[in-house]
Amino acid sequence: MNKKTIITILLALVAMAGQAKEKAIVWEQPTTEFGTSYGDGFFYLALDVTKVELKADETVVYITAQERSDYPDYTFQFAGDTYLKVGEQRYTITSADNIELNKFVQTNKNGQRDMAFHFPPLPKGTKVFDFIEGDGDRAFQIKGIKPVEERWKQLFPSYWRDNNGDWKIAFFEDCAIYDCKFWNYKQRDVNQKTGEAIILMTNGNDELKVMVGKDKKGQRPIQIGSDKKVYSMITTRFLPDYPTKDTREGFVDTGYKEDTITVVGWIKDMPEQFKQLKTFDFGYENIYTDEHQSVSADLDEQGRFIAKIPVLNSTEFFIDWERCFVRTMFEPGKTYFMLYDFKEGRRYFMGDDCRLQNELFKYPLDWKSIRMEDGDKDFNKYIASVDSLLKVQGAVINQLCEEHPTLSTRFNIFRKGNTLMQQARDFGQSRFRGPNFQLPDNARRYAYDNFWTKMKKPYTLHRDIGSFLNDYLDDVIRRREFNFSYSYIDHLPEIAADEQELNLLNRWKDWIADAQKKVDAAATDEERHQIADKLNADNAEMIEQVNKILNGSRFNRMMDSKLLFAQMKEQVQVLDSLGADQFIKDLWLARGIYKEIDNRRTAMLPEVIDTLKTMVSNPVCIAMVEKQNDYYLAIENREFDKLVLKSSDNLADLSEGEALLKKILEPYKGKFVLLDIWGTWCSPCKEALSHSTEEYARLKDYDIQYLYLANRSPQTAWENVIKEYNVSGPNVAHYNLPAEQQAAIEHHLNIHSWPTYKLFDRNGNLLDLSVDARNLEGLARLLEQMKQKTVMYK
Repeated sequence: MNKKTIITILLALVAMAGQAKEKAIVWEQPTTEFGTSYGDGFFYLALDVTKVELKADETVVYITAQERSDYPDYTFQFAGDTYLKVGEQRYTITSADNIELNKFVQTNKNGQRDMAFHFPPLPKGTKVFDFIEGDGDRAFQIKGIKPVEERWKQLFPSYWRDNNGDWKIAFFEDCAIYDCKFWNYKQRDVNQKTGEAIILMTNGNDELKVMVGKDKKGQRPIQIGSDKKVYSMITTRFLPDYPTKDTREGFVDTGYKEDTITVVGWIKDMPEQFKQLKTFDFGYENIYTDEHQSVSADLDEQGRFIAKIPVLNSTEFFIDWERCFVRTMFEPGKTYFMLYDFKEGRRYFMGDDCRLQNELFKYPLDWKSIRMEDGDKDFNKYIASVDSLLKVQGAVINQLCEEHPTLSTRFNIFRKGNTLMQQARDFGQSRFRGPNFQLPDNARRYAYDNFWTKMKKPYTLHRDIGSFLNDYLDDVIRRREFNFSYSYIDHLPEIAADEQELNLLNRWKDWIADAQKKVDAAATDEERHQIADKLNADNAEMIEQVNKILNGSRFNRMMDSKLLFAQMKEQVQVLDSLGADQFIKDLWLARGIYKEIDNRRTAMLPEVIDTLKTMVSNPVCIAMVEKQNDYYLAIENREFDKLVLKSSDNLADLSEGEALLKKILEPYKGKFVLLDIWGTWCSPCKEALSHSTEEYARLKDYDIQYLYLANRSPQTAWENVIKEYNVSGPNVAHYNLPAEQQAAIEHHLNIHSWPTYKLFDRNGNLLDLSVDARNLEGLARLLEQMKQKTVMYK
């Protein structure tokens, strides 16, 4: 081997040694920003860059995809032209681990997928780069990826948590956040060399001095007022796991008294496509009425808001469903600050005892439940699948808590309770797949053992408890045989509206007794029939007057009241047999009366409310029913234009649907007629009628006659709905036909659902068009087209 060869080998060995010494630069948990392109995946996945390796021969970016919702079988992909961007230079992907590029995939069973993306090496000294998932319209973009050490150097913006793990303060260029409030800067002195700062902040008349010390690997001493502590910078999208475990098990329980939750918030760096949404919405369930409620807070130009939310107890919330898509729970009497940052993807809660809210941000609730599908009748199979799901989900939550041992006990309880009650809701609905729309015995036992006895208090804690209670208790109560008999002849003073009616009814009662004796004394059936016919004929006027009373609103209300009393007593017995506590009994009885008032749209007789008060101890329940009852009592006493109520006297001789409809439409020749077939018992019908004023204003230019036909609607309830929603005007007509005539018209028009709308032309001809008055803009366009055609043919 000659000298030249030896030198060449030595040089090669030196070079190799040099390469061996050149270690990869690793960024652990780098900080990131999201870009300005927001695809669907942004809402359903959290994409976190967990590590970056800057090697001599390649760059590796490690990303974890975390499910953020329960959208069924949600899939995502990374494009084959994914690239890193440093300045204006692109570095296109070479390969990927644990994901096939250009192919849709799902997360694993634990809701995560860990992936590694390989790129060409980035220039030496790179301090920041962007991850761009191709150039498609809805591509993921993660911008500003840089080592966490770079973040430690900056104070504006920065977020800080205390040793307990709570987010306590944040500094931005134009404001600060502390104590759930926005603070303006009155004075801000920063030492550019050391990074120390003296900040004077104001909020209204309040003034606060903050002194920030030097950075020590992401920690700084910060004195807020007189309170000095060491705080750690928050660099992750979600608050890191708390340092110690909170072993509390309970939730605030007010005893279901009215209280308030305050939420201050900032929807930071909102994308343009969401800026047309001017409010921030909080949705939750009112367990008393079994109705959905919502509170909206106005957003200012910066995306800030303050919401005051009336609640009864600790409550699950669905927050800003069109934009932020958050599910969490709040406890009464508390104030929270919620940050939702679109640019950096940060999601934090601040406030007294907001640990659970932060844990739910980072490890969100699943929507995992099984519904019994149409046509499925195998309850044994359904029960087995439900039981399996609950066990699997319980194990998933336990595993999550084992992997993150400081997750609070309340987090474990709340997550499991939420899964349980979601399944309880769907299990309750399965009764509509059973015989006679009831649960079979094995399903009812399963519901009792696994849902009813395991409901967590307070009962407002999970949204789906109310739905389950409604289905389960209704199913159990319907199983009980219920016999009701009532002799109204013994209660004539309650039936009579005044002294004159009472005298008439007493005279009729005496006549009934005397007539019965005469009929019974007859020797044969033929003779008995003859006597009865003569007695009825001789007293026809009195009988007609009594029938009017017995078919009137007051009598029907009284009979309904007696029935309600009997039902309430029966229901209490059933609830006692199930071991229901007093609140459940109060809730069920009050909710029943509330719904009766709402369905009938008429006030209850005073004795119903008085009886309820003797059976229900919860004052909020009583107040809820009284408020609803007073509302309809006031409507009943309200005057209105009865000219819109049309008599059916001129239709008495007609029975065919076509002839009836033709006669009703006759006065409106020369106008378009919009027919609305509805009923006082029909909730969608009443919801549509509640927008009548808006409808009349929108369609005022089309010369429409509004014609309403009520299906099976009691007179008082019918009038009350018309008054309540102001379904009135010079071009409005209401008919409440006898049941046979209404049925004939509906049969003629082939109507099987309510509300149903039909449109007739100016000659009274039915138009073969799909019409829905609830879609005002669509109806307006249709009428405009018809109006233009009419003008053309004139």
